Amino acid sequence: MDVLRESTGSAEGSLTRRQLLRAGGAGAALLAGGGLLEACSSGSGTGAATSPASAASRAKKGGHLTVAVLGGSTSDTLDADAEVSTPDLIRVTALYNGLVTYNTSGTDVVNELAEEMTPNADATAWTIRVRSGVTFHNGKTLGAEDVAYTIRRIADPKAPLNGYSVLSQVDLHNMQILDARTLRIHMKRPLATLPEQLFPSYNYGIVPVGYDPKNPVGTGPFKFKSMTPAQQSVFERNDNYWKSGLPYLDGITIIDSFADSQSAFNALQSGTVNVYAEADHNTARQVKNIPGLKSVISAGGQWIPFTMRVDQPPFNDVRVRQALRLIVNRPQLVDVAFDGYADVGNDIFGQHDPVYNAALHRSQDIPQAKFLLKQAGHENLTVQLVTSDIAGGAIACAQVLSQQARAAGVTINLNQLPSSSFFGKGYLHYTFAQDYWDYNPYLSQVAQATLPDSPFNETHFNDPAYISLYNQANATLDTAKRTDICHEMQQIDFTQGGYIIPAYNKIVDLMSTKVNGFPSGAGGGIPLGNCSWETAWLE
Repeated sequence: MDVLRESTGSAEGSLTRRQLLRAGGAGAALLAGGGLLEACSSGSGTGAATSPASAASRAKKGGHLTVAVLGGSTSDTLDADAEVSTPDLIRVTALYNGLVTYNTSGTDVVNELAEEMTPNADATAWTIRVRSGVTFHNGKTLGAEDVAYTIRRIADPKAPLNGYSVLSQVDLHNMQILDARTLRIHMKRPLATLPEQLFPSYNYGIVPVGYDPKNPVGTGPFKFKSMTPAQQSVFERNDNYWKSGLPYLDGITIIDSFADSQSAFNALQSGTVNVYAEADHNTARQVKNIPGLKSVISAGGQWIPFTMRVDQPPFNDVRVRQALRLIVNRPQLVDVAFDGYADVGNDIFGQHDPVYNAALHRSQDIPQAKFLLKQAGHENLTVQLVTSDIAGGAIACAQVLSQQARAAGVTINLNQLPSSSFFGKGYLHYTFAQDYWDYNPYLSQVAQATLPDSPFNETHFNDPAYISLYNQANATLDTAKRTDICHEMQQIDFTQGGYIIPAYNKIVDLMSTKVNGFPSGAGGGIPLGNCSWETAWLE
């Protein structure tokens, strides 16, 4: 039986989920015209980023950090469990904590507000004990009743929030408060993977009973001061934060009114802001030669898949899906579309999860792609790909694929939509398109994207064997056995699924050399070292 126990670390980052309806937040570099593949760059330039380990020994308190981020809108929110955009994400991670989080590398679940999470023998019930001595920003002590309230709030079928797909499996009428800090929840069906599925943690922020998102109160390192949607939000240090000695900063201002990447970068160069979070990849390269600026680069966490609807021709023929995957020259795409700021992907997700099968990999094979297309009766195939500036490198990825496909006799015509239109009525219904996801553990991603009842099943994947394996994995407490089951599922993803995942792209944050404490190499796929607000400090 796996028991998730208290982590001794005091500075763990949060994990990610994909940003629905983000309005081109990463500022993609659009590569127009011909000769795209000839523009291939060698390597990626970075400024020197101070490691959090070395910086922590000389970290000092004080100072106010100002951060630029793209994608603000009049729908900006501070709701702990209803984030939509990148600005929302980086705000809520400053205000709230989840029961669990991931370590900085994104490979292990560790407890955050939970002291212990323990399943019963068949994972049909979980006992959750929260830490002692944790207080909300309003002075209320964190207790079991707050966890129960948060679960009911997220799983309310009349007003479901982002984490509904997981917490809807909880029997809301059968939650037991055993004592002030201990809650027992009963499941409608076995769920051995509850801790890892409480991700991303910014969709499961714990709030107090009676919570009002218009006057947000959490347990996070910073407290709410003010917000003007599509303009800026201001937070001040939580002096009663439960992690001793943290945070270092007096406050944070997050500005999301910038029209484009260049205006945000200009603000950084002029000193108007200290940080430009999630910069586009072309802008990131410029920092190498600018004194006083540096970059912090994450591990490959985000991914921009090509989505093929398996229930619509020509992609209802698995041979066509296999052929399209074999067309992609992945190293070339990484160099061109991401300027080298990405790792090669192999059409399966959950790349930081211990259950990820690294033995599965795919290389370009044009002769085999031609053979499969001919066998399927689709020689000289012509398809339309719906693309949009939904994330840095998205349109460039589409352009690269279109050019690479010519070698197999395939014509891919691009239909470029504004991001607001892309996420309109056609979203999740396009025959061939793209999307944007941040990192999720494998089974959590399955729940969101590849089951018939997944809220974002954009490939319309529906495989009875796959569903059966998913249910088996959730009911299996033995880690080794569950890994074996997940490998079987990934084999199905790899051979029959509707995703082409050519790369796991990196986040590049640009900042003044006076900014410290944001770890490089974080694997969560979200800005600022998995939004490590509590360890950030200014020289």
